[in-house]
Amino acid sequence: MSPVLLLFSLFLYLGILFLVALWGEGRGRAWAQSPWTYALSLAVYATAWTFFGSVGRAAKEGATFLPVYLGPTLVLLLWPFLYGRLLKLAQAHRLTSWADYLFLRYGHAPLASLTAAFLVVGLLPYLALQLKAIAQAFLFLSGEEAPLADVALPTTLLLALFAILFGTRRLDPSERHQGLVLAVAFESFVKLFALLLVGLVVLLALGNPFPQALERPDLLPPLTPPEGLPGYLGWVGLTVLSGLAFLFLPRQFHVIVVENVNPRHLPLAAWAFPLYLLLINLPMVPLALLGRLHFPEENPDLYVLALSLEAGYPALALLAFLGGVSAATAMVVVESLALSILVSNHLLSPLLLRARALGSLLLWRRLSILVVMLLAYLYFRLAGEAYALVGMGLISFVAVAQLAPPALLGLFWKGATREGALAGLIGGVLLWTYTLFLPALARSGWLPEVFLTGPHPLLRPEGLLGLRDLDPVTHGFLVSLMANLALTLGVSLFTRKEVQEEGRTGEVAELAALLGRVLGPEAEVAFLNRVQDLPGPQAAALAEAFLAGSVGPATARLLLLSVTERAPPEALLEEAARESKEVRAYARALEEARRELAEAYERLKALDHAKDEVLAAVSHELKTPLTSVRALAEILEAHHDLPEEERRRFTALLSKEAARLSRLVEEVLAYARLQAGLPLRLQATDLRALAEEALALVQPLAQEKRVIMEVHLEEARALTDRDRVLQVLLNLLQNALRHAQSRVCLELRHEGKEALFRVQDDGPGVPEDLRPWVFEPFQSFAGGTGLGLYLARRLVEALGGRIFLEKGEGASFAFTLPLEVDHADLGGG
Repeated sequence: MSPVLLLFSLFLYLGILFLVALWGEGRGRAWAQSPWTYALSLAVYATAWTFFGSVGRAAKEGATFLPVYLGPTLVLLLWPFLYGRLLKLAQAHRLTSWADYLFLRYGHAPLASLTAAFLVVGLLPYLALQLKAIAQAFLFLSGEEAPLADVALPTTLLLALFAILFGTRRLDPSERHQGLVLAVAFESFVKLFALLLVGLVVLLALGNPFPQALERPDLLPPLTPPEGLPGYLGWVGLTVLSGLAFLFLPRQFHVIVVENVNPRHLPLAAWAFPLYLLLINLPMVPLALLGRLHFPEENPDLYVLALSLEAGYPALALLAFLGGVSAATAMVVVESLALSILVSNHLLSPLLLRARALGSLLLWRRLSILVVMLLAYLYFRLAGEAYALVGMGLISFVAVAQLAPPALLGLFWKGATREGALAGLIGGVLLWTYTLFLPALARSGWLPEVFLTGPHPLLRPEGLLGLRDLDPVTHGFLVSLMANLALTLGVSLFTRKEVQEEGRTGEVAELAALLGRVLGPEAEVAFLNRVQDLPGPQAAALAEAFLAGSVGPATARLLLLSVTERAPPEALLEEAARESKEVRAYARALEEARRELAEAYERLKALDHAKDEVLAAVSHELKTPLTSVRALAEILEAHHDLPEEERRRFTALLSKEAARLSRLVEEVLAYARLQAGLPLRLQATDLRALAEEALALVQPLAQEKRVIMEVHLEEARALTDRDRVLQVLLNLLQNALRHAQSRVCLELRHEGKEALFRVQDDGPGVPEDLRPWVFEPFQSFAGGTGLGLYLARRLVEALGGRIFLEKGEGASFAFTLPLEVDHADLGGG
């Protein structure tokens, strides 16, 4: 295949990756924040090791590639328990790595610095593995010879540029990188699609390899389980190792914790990620068997490419090449970014602070990405030829697993001490170096052979204390981790738990100014927005979290020293906080009581005033018909000779005034009954018949005022007090007839589980400013006692309904009654 075509395809793919990241930073932000994108971003765990190396390991050592994926799957069983706790810690303290956590837990700067430095060295083989995979695949497809056709170096530089552009735009590394996450998710999809397509096409083109494998003993290893104690130990060891590596790899911490925008995305990722691992491993064994059948002498790590060509599909081989590039670049970009944060937070920040050059930290972080990438390239050139892809990755896995004892014990055991954590980590690092790292360099020819054989048979690096038959990686993992765990536990048991440093407190203005100087005005504003109502120690802790996320926890603590002072003892603070809380609660209760008393006083004043008014109003209203009645009676008595027509007119006026007098007395009595709380008489009532009865009673008044009555009545029955409902209806109808110009409409219909009465007229309506008071007692807007609508409201509410004034032309009063009465207090009044 033409090298130019391969180079063009490689750079075109990297260009697409830049565009995806740019889109994720802009219009694609919603996609970047999707839970599926988050789940796919976790697949950064599957690297070129998975894409090319797992087929190679399956071809050479059988199913031993499976524990690498079984370990993370088992770890996900602890997902809610472990990561829920970790997410809370990370959000509260803006943690960006396990090294940050170790500093937070043990408060020991050298421990975190040692962790950062060791992780950089320990992960170089893993980064080199990715570069080797790209270079190896390029050389195989192009048929060129190294180093002139070495594509690893320009790829290294381009990936460093990508990580710098999309991962270090601001100083705060705890900010989310939406474009980067979307690009990683995109690459996860590409590598899965490419590997599944290669497996399917190759199987269809070259045939099913399993029947041949069952007939050839030399092909059986990929299909048989491990045998003997070394085999079982190897499986168990690899499963535990891969589980721990999944937990402590910096890139996994970065995508799982730092880039998490919503904790509710975790449950989806907990099953989607194992499903992804299952799918991507489906073609491994068939490809390994086909590779052994067709290319017994070829490098097994290249079976994915060779079989694509053997099937007669060069385009498929090109897709497989890009799939491998996807797997490698995602890992390289995220891992280099995570390592650069480690380096800047725990190695560079303290030095820059002493040199008063902390302002250049962002530049140094970008440079550290470039340096890490170039070191990985150098390791690839020095030692990459001596190991298969999987072998290089496993060395890094063992290095990362050394964080497990101090980190996990620190999470769940209060007895773990800083001395124990430091001793365990140093012991594990030394043994990792002696059993794995130095032998790797010796096997590459860069160190003498004594680093393979050891100074004594019992000190052989790959067989300490005479251990034999164990895989070098399993051996190195077991001895380094056991030593690490034993030292952490043992030293912790014999050392005192360090006394927690007293907290610090400080003025908000000084803390904000410090954040503004170090992190910029945006951080200062964000701090001021969150710090309101926080006491001094919590404000100082929040400022420390802001600084720790950007310059590392050790440097953050040093910076705070200049603007804070030691907080009072915890017990005193708690007592002060408790007393302050009680005082505030007492003050709030007093204020509430004062407000209620003031409102009650105002209500009493209003009622007293209203009663005075009603006495005057009732007296006036009663006086008018009484005066008329007396005058008419005197006229009839004094003038016996009145014409018959005139006598009938006076008699009719006398009857009308008597009816008016009776109505006023009835309203006053109704008000008195309500105040006395007389019970209602509930009975099954035909509401339509009741409405027709009310219409018949007001019909003479309507005819007298020449008002047309419009009626729309539906069938409805309810358990209610028919006399009270009739009283309300008559009140509303009489009011409407009094103000109507030509028309009054009465409506009865169903509204869900309620019956709705509506009385509407075409009069002038109720002025807007008087609408809130229309149902209040003694509020008369057109003469009378002002009790009619108030009585209507009380009666309707006693019956379990509600009454209201609707907006629109004229006046429209409506009230509801429940069709199924379950009102608990039907006592009326």
